[in-house]
Amino acid sequence: MSEWNDGEYLYASFAVERARRYHSKMLAYYEWCYYLIRAATALTGTASFFVVLAKDLDIAKYLTGVVAASAALDSIFRFNRKARIHDALCRRFTDLSGKIAGWEATPANLKKARTARLQIEKDERPVRRLIDLQAHNEELRARGRPENQLLPLSWLQRKFGYIWTFGLPRLERWRAVSEDSGTIEKDEPVIVSALPHVDEATPQ
Repeated sequence: MSEWNDGEYLYASFAVERARRYHSKMLAYYEWCYYLIRAATALTGTASFFVVLAKDLDIAKYLTGVVAASAALDSIFRFNRKARIHDALCRRFTDLSGKIAGWEATPANLKKARTARLQIEKDERPVRRLIDLQAHNEELRARGRPENQLLPLSWLQRKFGYIWTFGLPRLERWRAVSEDSGTIEKDEPVIVSALPHVDEATPQ
């Protein structure tokens, strides 16, 4: 509803939509990792079988090693389990988004939305900051914000943010310059929620 596009109501709605997008992106990433490992295991396992039949034991040993390494990676990182966790969180945030869309923008419903969001967030793992910022940009774009108000994430940040966090001070400097120039409103809650402070820590 349009009433959720102002002030505290905007932030409450935006935070839920950003979280929904974030978990959708993390789900897609971990599913990609899981199916890649499964495909590598299946292909190398099949290839090693035919190599053994051809009596080329050296290549067979190499391919068997690849199968073992793939199985070890899947066992250690548990990509499928992580994908299921993000799938469940994405569904919960999507359900909350649907409820908010049907609620009137009243103080009581704002409190209800905040409480529901916090109930979901307590089950979240530490957030991958750069992926969260990608979700932030996607939600801003979906709401019609101009490109110059989107966080200028680099190609490396977009591609490798699933693994580690880096380059946040550059984004904080962009925020300061954009506020000084009037590109974004100073201390706008939506932007502050994305860049509350400079933090180079890598979440796990």
